[in-house]
Amino acid sequence: MNPATFHLALNHLPVVGAAFTLALLSWGLARRSKDLVQVALWITVFVAIASYVAVATGERAEEFVEEATWFDEDVVHDHEELGELAFKVMLATGLLALIALWGMRGGREMKPLWPAITLAALLISTGLLGWTAAKGGEIRHVEIRPGVEILGD
Repeated sequence: MNPATFHLALNHLPVVGAAFTLALLSWGLARRSKDLVQVALWITVFVAIASYVAVATGERAEEFVEEATWFDEDVVHDHEELGELAFKVMLATGLLALIALWGMRGGREMKPLWPAITLAALLISTGLLGWTAAKGGEIRHVEIRPGVEILGD
């Protein structure tokens, strides 16, 4: 598997994982289910780690494709910058999840403040990860770039 394929295979995990976890944490908080909230918080930590892997594999993927005729440095740069921001926000979200988990350790009663703060951060993270993925799609799919018109025959 080449570096670009590896990056493409792994980068879906934080995007889909964050969206899934956002729904699960929302549901857990709405139901006041400590078990669901804890599972969602642990998955949030996992998604934060997965977002690091996506960023870490991106540089090698870029090096692998930078000599291709279709390579556009500006488009890749925008994707890379947004990916780094999304990673930092997702990392902070993972840390918030750990704080929330720490507050629930040892059978303590669930207080919804930290899980709710984590939910708000997860909403922002999910948006940024989705935006990053869309920007990544623009690297090879010019038809989804803003302002591009595809003319028919």
